[in-house]
Amino acid sequence: MDTRTILAELAIKEFGCDPDKIAPAASIAELGIDSIGLLEFIFRIEDIFGIEVDNAQAANLKSLSDIAALVDQLRASTVQ
Repeated sequence: MDTRTILAELAIKEFGCDPDKIAPAASIAELGIDSIGLLEFIFRIEDIFGIEVDNAQAANLKSLSDIAALVDQLRASTVQ
């Protein structure tokens, strides 16, 4: 299962996101996740994937695809 799919399933579970609205280009706001919810989501993602997202990185996250790309990048950098 790819990172984006895992994040989509997490968003559905944690925030009750409509599965039909979880498209690659869907913004965080379109998913019904507010700024506080995004912080909670990031904390959960850090726990699940064993990564650390800093504030500057978090500020650039606009969509689920952005989050997935960052997670993959951070995971790759910890493996090296």
